Amino acid sequence: MIFSVSESAKQLKRIRGIDPLLFAALSLAFLFCLQGITWGRVECWNPDQIALRGLRALRPANYMKPPFHTYLNHAFVVWPVTAVLKIAQVPTEKTKIANWAKLVGSRLLTTALYLGTVALAYNIGCRFYGRFSAAVIGFVLATSAGFIAYAHFLTADLPLLFWMLAAFWFAQQVTFAPNAWNYGIAGFLTGIATATKYNGLAVGIALVVAHLFVTRHESVRRIILSRQLGIGLVMTPVGFVLGCPTALYEPRKFWLDFIYNYTVTPRYGGQPDRTPYLAALGRIPEIVGIPGAVLIITLAILSCLLILSRRDPTNAATRGYILSGAVFLVYISKVGAFPRTVTRFVLPAIPFLILMIGPALQTVERRKWCRRCVIVLLPPLLIYNCICSYLVGKRFNDDPRLTAQLWMIKNVPHGSIIESSSSSPHWSKLPNFDAREINLGLPHRRGASEGETTDLRLPHVSGRVELFRKTLPEWVQPYVVEKEKNPDEGLFTAAALQKRDPDYISVYSWNYQVPSKTVRRYYGDLLAGKFPYVIVFDAETARVPAWIYPRTIDFLAGRITIFQRKN
Repeated sequence: MIFSVSESAKQLKRIRGIDPLLFAALSLAFLFCLQGITWGRVECWNPDQIALRGLRALRPANYMKPPFHTYLNHAFVVWPVTAVLKIAQVPTEKTKIANWAKLVGSRLLTTALYLGTVALAYNIGCRFYGRFSAAVIGFVLATSAGFIAYAHFLTADLPLLFWMLAAFWFAQQVTFAPNAWNYGIAGFLTGIATATKYNGLAVGIALVVAHLFVTRHESVRRIILSRQLGIGLVMTPVGFVLGCPTALYEPRKFWLDFIYNYTVTPRYGGQPDRTPYLAALGRIPEIVGIPGAVLIITLAILSCLLILSRRDPTNAATRGYILSGAVFLVYISKVGAFPRTVTRFVLPAIPFLILMIGPALQTVERRKWCRRCVIVLLPPLLIYNCICSYLVGKRFNDDPRLTAQLWMIKNVPHGSIIESSSSSPHWSKLPNFDAREINLGLPHRRGASEGETTDLRLPHVSGRVELFRKTLPEWVQPYVVEKEKNPDEGLFTAAALQKRDPDYISVYSWNYQVPSKTVRRYYGDLLAGKFPYVIVFDAETARVPAWIYPRTIDFLAGRITIFQRKN
């Protein structure tokens, strides 16, 4: 591809300095992500977190979720922190002083990937639609509170957006410079996205559509047998294998975990067979807010009408719309068919939906009265987004479990026995709380030693074994028993409690909001004062104002109660 001198000068100018509009959007996003970054203090309370999960010879415990982000987080956060501890010769029993650093470092890595997502979307918008459209796209993506909420988790959801946008960036490069390098890297990054989370494979359609754009005048045979396309398609599994290398070492385990997750995820709550596409689209306001959803969907529809009226496949805006629209539609067509619809399933589609508003914004920019309307309407929308994003961090900071941690450190004497429901904070991870954890759900557990603080962890009785027996096919039942387990409900009785005789009991509400009558009765009797324990700490997440979004943040709302044995 030949560049003019003026184009080269513009490229050099972009390299030398970041666009001030992009810098402003990134600064806002970063500040919102910083608030609440210490949620959990020493651990992430989202049970789906994978960034800090253990690795054994690079092998994850399971392949329900692929391990690439786990590797990335270990390489940039966990292993460097561990190396510093070894160099400083910190004793093994004192290494938990670094739990805070690992948690915050992991969240900073997630934030960096989110900022990279915003930068990529801005760059793609500039390339296809111009700076005005790119600025609107960048600010909407950077200030939407739904994205900010997921920046506080150590799950694969937000990192997935970065790798999908990175693969998309090279796919759009194919439409400008259809060389083997762009094809290969687009395919490779598609593989990396898939190794971050399996649904990342949907971005691969962008490479195919880009290929059709640049070969539209060729014969069908030449389109299919294209050498460049072959390189791109081959590099996709190469990227996946490099992102999930141990799948080759234990292929049977990988396949069983993958197929089990593929079967169970759409109906994890026992949802009946249905195709709730409207329910999936209904999750959009949880990510960008109702005003944002109305604006984005309206502009995306107007963009579609503009593209249909132009019928010009050589136009950059047309290509940008069709490429992003292809990814959005392919992704929603699959995820929208899930009987179970949750916000995080829809999240990866939203950046591509936002990119679809470009052609309408491009037209608005050219008409003065339209531009004035947008200039009037956009600031209130962004201000509303910023307020909701700020409140997201505040909601994380106000989690009552953070206060419970401080209460436990201050009030529980050394040598006490604590009984904790499974979703209670892991007290033993606190650096200034010397305790040892014992999992009561394991068959061969070591007993408590006299004189040391002990945290007895009760299992979570989800009831999914029985639920899946009714809702999932027969072939998957042996794996259900293996994966979901079936904890001993005999632990949840007055006699078992009397035998354990803990000094303190910590209960989190998720653990008694379960189908099991035995478990509900046990915790209900405890809360009603029928056991010889008195409540010494009780706090609940504050109600969310009706006007803010997201209304629900995963694994945040709940009540924590701490009991002390009566003298």
